[in-house]
Amino acid sequence: MTGWDRETVVTTTAGAVRGRAGEGCVAFLGVPYAAPPTGSSRWQPPVPRAAWDGVLDATEHGPAPWQPREGPLEALVPGMDPPTIGDDALSINVWAPAPDQASCPVLVWVHGGGFSLGAGSLPVYDGARLAAEHEVVVVTFNYRLGALGFLVLDDPSCTANVGLLDQVGALEWVRDNITGFGGDPGNVTVFGESAGAGSVLSLLSMPSASGLFHRAIVQSGATDLLLDRQGASVVADAFAVAAGVEPGDIEALRSLPGAAVVTAQATAAAALFAAVGTMPFHPCVDGHVLPTTWLEAAEQRTDPVPLIIGTTRDEMALFAGFDPTAAELDDERLARRLAKLGVDPADAIDAYRVSGVVDPPGIWSRVQTDTRMWMPAQRIAEAHAAHAPVFVYRFDRPAANPALGACHGVDIPFPFGTTDVDGWDEFLGDPPGAARLSATIHSLWTSFARDGVPAAPDVEWPAFTPSRRSTLILDDHITVVDDPDAGIRALWDAPVGPSRAG
Repeated sequence: MTGWDRETVVTTTAGAVRGRAGEGCVAFLGVPYAAPPTGSSRWQPPVPRAAWDGVLDATEHGPAPWQPREGPLEALVPGMDPPTIGDDALSINVWAPAPDQASCPVLVWVHGGGFSLGAGSLPVYDGARLAAEHEVVVVTFNYRLGALGFLVLDDPSCTANVGLLDQVGALEWVRDNITGFGGDPGNVTVFGESAGAGSVLSLLSMPSASGLFHRAIVQSGATDLLLDRQGASVVADAFAVAAGVEPGDIEALRSLPGAAVVTAQATAAAALFAAVGTMPFHPCVDGHVLPTTWLEAAEQRTDPVPLIIGTTRDEMALFAGFDPTAAELDDERLARRLAKLGVDPADAIDAYRVSGVVDPPGIWSRVQTDTRMWMPAQRIAEAHAAHAPVFVYRFDRPAANPALGACHGVDIPFPFGTTDVDGWDEFLGDPPGAARLSATIHSLWTSFARDGVPAAPDVEWPAFTPSRRSTLILDDHITVVDDPDAGIRALWDAPVGPSRAG
């Protein structure tokens, strides 16, 4: 690690920062990229942090954004609980190989967590191994979550989607500063999982993000779950009521302590479940920050950004506990649920049984995965492929618990090589097998970041086309399948009634 042994200080636009040397790279942690969004800055775009004198110690992570400390989503997968939360959370983390490795590709991770949980500082997102083994610069960061990031208030002093604008602010910091860490600001890949992948789709759709990144990786994020202005207004009113504040009283909303905001958003979310669903605080198509839906943006794309996009095979199995009656479904009750989605129940059941899913609860779980995750990803891939190279995958390696299968979130540690941290080894099972697949995904993701073509030893991954639909199946044995589960895709591609999205 020739250069960093001599000096671990880098000068940024706001001042000098000192990192922490490790094996093969240096970590710069908790570097502020924006001022704390408090007071009148709430629901306003991020403002760059004021310059500091001297050298800022950047050897420890900063606090995570305000978020619930306990809840139904927190314990679904390991290691999702940040140790501290607070207002001064808009910080960035950089793992950099030696500075004499100039102009390295840059991978910027956007963390998931339902737009209400998480942080770029979680151990599973540690970028040290990825940076050292593949000579890339890895970046993670925090952005405002929940109501503080995604409440849409009808007031001229407020801006919608400030959580997304934080992400743009972090990318602007990368553009302006990453050269000092050995990174190439002209070769930036954004990647993320779940809400982080939805954030990547949002960044692909935002005029303010154009030109700040050059490739994109979307892991389990292609749902079409976006608020419109009307839905966002319902959420804002419910939040105000839950907070004990008159709707529209912006000054009172801005004066709420962070802990009170978190409490109010939990109360509001429970009241909004029937009308809005499980994630009331998420991006809104507001017509300005986010002008269109993700699919509309993909159809209208003018900036040819190469894309990797995929889902896990059994996404929604992770959330089976939220629908306990599904475990008791028989053919008759399954048929009633399928009819509400606008398809012929008999045709749908036949299609799933031909694919190998036989029992009604299993069929319903796969239906949820396919309608909420897989088919939206397919539609994004189809639209994006008209403008830029697209590579589609499906992650099939299951969790150790057979009931979960290859569930949502099971792929989180694989790009980072952190399958052995924070309880993930037990969650995944077969640690050597997980490490081998992780090494392959390392190679695929970093080669894609380097030149736009994913490559790894003994893996050939053809680009996706709507006619062939090549899909890389990521499992202990990696294969390429053209148009997997074609019959099921045809079922959901057929014209159906408007109730399908429900």
